[in-house]
Amino acid sequence: MNDDIRLQALFDSFQPTLTDSELFTERLERKLALIDEIRQAQAAQIHRYRMAVVAAFVAGIVFGGGFLTFILSTPINVPLFSFGINFYPLLFIEQNSRLISVLLTSLMITICIVAMMNTQDLVRRMKPKNKYI
Repeated sequence: MNDDIRLQALFDSFQPTLTDSELFTERLERKLALIDEIRQAQAAQIHRYRMAVVAAFVAGIVFGGGFLTFILSTPINVPLFSFGINFYPLLFIEQNSRLISVLLTSLMITICIVAMMNTQDLVRRMKPKNKYI
């Protein structure tokens, strides 16, 4: 209780002096200039993220489509790769290589699309809500 009274007295006795100085104006101008630089840097970063997302999406579609086309255009009876060994798990993979390759490629394309959507959401959240911030 005694500490509260002393703190209240300390705050009541504080009388800051307000001076009109050029130092305040210079500091304010520097801070405003820094805010503008930060906004420009943030806008450039968002632009780079968007370009990276678009490039990754286009590359994924092109390479994924090309790979799927290659897999589906090969003869059905010919496996995509051969191990040359009579071990059952490897024979199973060799006999179903086309299906396994298509499934893995589809999975990779799906993961890339989900990652692109997450990155786009991250970029969207990075944008300031208020133009005065």
